[in-house]
Amino acid sequence: MMTIVRIPLDVICVKTGVLCPSCQRKVDEGIVKPIEVDIMRVLLNLENEIKELRNATYEKTYQVDNTLIVVIKVDKASNELAKKIRQALVKELGRDYRIRVLLKSEEDPRQLVSQLLIPLTVKGINIMWLPDGTQKYVVNVRGPLRRLAIPKEQVEKILEEILGAPVEIRVETPRRSF
Repeated sequence: MMTIVRIPLDVICVKTGVLCPSCQRKVDEGIVKPIEVDIMRVLLNLENEIKELRNATYEKTYQVDNTLIVVIKVDKASNELAKKIRQALVKELGRDYRIRVLLKSEEDPRQLVSQLLIPLTVKGINIMWLPDGTQKYVVNVRGPLRRLAIPKEQVEKILEEILGAPVEIRVETPRRSF
């Protein structure tokens, strides 16, 4: 049996565009945004062409102004896969949105963080253990923050939700050699 991309709504509801009471409740309560239904439909239609999507899980879409950040959990993340998904989403949703596809894999949170912070360079991610026993991620980047598509505070908030711990982005200054 062929598996399909896992989504938080019923597949038949997303494919037909007619939501059952359970799925409609998720949309009405804000658990799933209306734009996410369209994104899920595109992913379901894409899985025949892109085999990697068959074992993928759609997680969430974050919207900041006209930028959509689509998070998909996959077995193995690759830039080529993200590019194919992004192109299909742009084709389907139109050019009203700037779309960034983040592929989340169990392998390395650094890859996910790097995808979101493009064009900045991620120099390292440190886990800081706080006195109360919780942890915080400190992401060290190189490059001007003004080049980010969305504000630093929004990026930190999105990463905090994805990684499940507070995130702080710090800009490294290049060292001077004498």
